[in-house]
Amino acid sequence: MIEQLDKLFHFEKDAYNNFLACRDASAQERLDLLQDLLDYDSNLAQNRHRIFKALIKLSGVSKLHPRCFTITGLEQQRHVAGGSFSDVYKGVFRGQTVAIKVMRVFEESDIDALLKEFSREAIIWRQLCHPNLLPFFGLYYLQERLCLVSPWMENGQIRMFLKKEPYDTDQLLSLILDVALGLEHLHENGVVHSDLKGDNIFITPSGRACIADFGLSSIITPISSIQFTNSSRYTQRGTIRYQAPELHRGGRNDLHSDIYAFACVVYELLTGNPPFPEMRTEGAVIIAVLEGYRPSRTPSCSGTPSLDSLWSLLQDCWEEQPAMRPTAGQIVKRLLGSEIQAKKTHSVTDWDERFTSRFRRHFLDQHRLPSVADFERIMFGDGFPCGDKPITSKVIAKPIILALIDKLRDLKIVGEIESEVD
Repeated sequence: MIEQLDKLFHFEKDAYNNFLACRDASAQERLDLLQDLLDYDSNLAQNRHRIFKALIKLSGVSKLHPRCFTITGLEQQRHVAGGSFSDVYKGVFRGQTVAIKVMRVFEESDIDALLKEFSREAIIWRQLCHPNLLPFFGLYYLQERLCLVSPWMENGQIRMFLKKEPYDTDQLLSLILDVALGLEHLHENGVVHSDLKGDNIFITPSGRACIADFGLSSIITPISSIQFTNSSRYTQRGTIRYQAPELHRGGRNDLHSDIYAFACVVYELLTGNPPFPEMRTEGAVIIAVLEGYRPSRTPSCSGTPSLDSLWSLLQDCWEEQPAMRPTAGQIVKRLLGSEIQAKKTHSVTDWDERFTSRFRRHFLDQHRLPSVADFERIMFGDGFPCGDKPITSKVIAKPIILALIDKLRDLKIVGEIESEVD
């Protein structure tokens, strides 16, 4: 199956382009099926990235998203915050307090771009499941405006939490490790966050740090290392004080720039301030970073051997040459090592192990994959796709289907599946 998916999503360019050429009902069926593949089969290996990429691409050109994303029955309560492109409301869904991120539209011309932006964020967010990443509950339509729904974080953002709650060095190191573990999971799945900062990190009810806001995130395929980003006018958004020098020179966010931003987040947690608090303008920060300056060490960043080792790690993350910076996995190992000795947050029953898992199971239990015949029709068309050329031959299609059906039967996660194949 892996070999055949390679042919469709990587090597057979014409077939792949034709696969993405469908619109309306055909595109909707393919979006639904791509999401099903990602949900049901955890053994797709590197092809997960290609399916992931195809899902975002088809969603962008068709202006649709998988139907399983949409939720109903949400009760809106009150407006709590607003940003440049969205507002945040507090609400209730299935007895759980939730945050509702509502698309803000200024002009008619904004609608298509913002719908594409929100759908893209939802697709990336939907694939992520980790204790240190804020989970995605679904999409909701509020007065024809698209909304992203996630758990409500009563403890708020990490920097505000640390200002309110007493903590020691060990607790701080555990939170830093939480952020590193979340970033490691993103990078392992080929996702670049692109806007890592304290405002995008929240504290769960049990005191665990989790990364949020995937609106600027992008995907990097593991084979080609080609970045798949949105191409809209919002591509260059970000937070200057957390951006690596190569971004100020016009480069794109990648795994290395996320590492630089991670060090800036750690600095923020250690000092209570964003990087370069002594500089009043963003322009001054850009000039300083391009000239090789990095955030200055303060007394709160020293005083113990573990903090000395942590500061050394930050210096490595701030290296001028991106390739010289450690990976997220290497950062986790150093944090857990004998010099820094960060401890993992104590495992307790939390929102990510309770409501979110039940929520996901609810939809998995209700949804069934299509029959073999429908699978063939959706993935490969009735001989021809919506374009002018056949998408692929039955010689390619049939092994994919048979292997997938066998896999699903082994996993025992679906009910009856038709077995007749031409």
